[in-house]
Amino acid sequence: MKLINYFSDPNEAVLTTSFVLNKTDQITRVYHHQEDGMWEFISERAVEESDYKVISMEEILNIDEGLLSLSDMEPGFFAYRKEPNVAFEIKIIEE
Repeated sequence: MKLINYFSDPNEAVLTTSFVLNKTDQITRVYHHQEDGMWEFISERAVEESDYKVISMEEILNIDEGLLSLSDMEPGFFAYRKEPNVAFEIKIIEE
């Protein structure tokens, strides 16, 4: 898999949750944070800080290759979808 744009470093650290890693939840929300450029790949479930896990960009893309469609999403934006295998909608993060 060739990585492009913001996903160009397969070893980049990204945030996800234990629910995504255990395949209990599907990724429905993706944040590309403005302040630090960090990526966050989560579901709609409310999570505690202890639920977060740090993994590599390559690992998250192995969980869901459909995320490649977001590789050019600028910092300060988030993407969401109602269910897996549906196109993401992208919006600006309003803080």
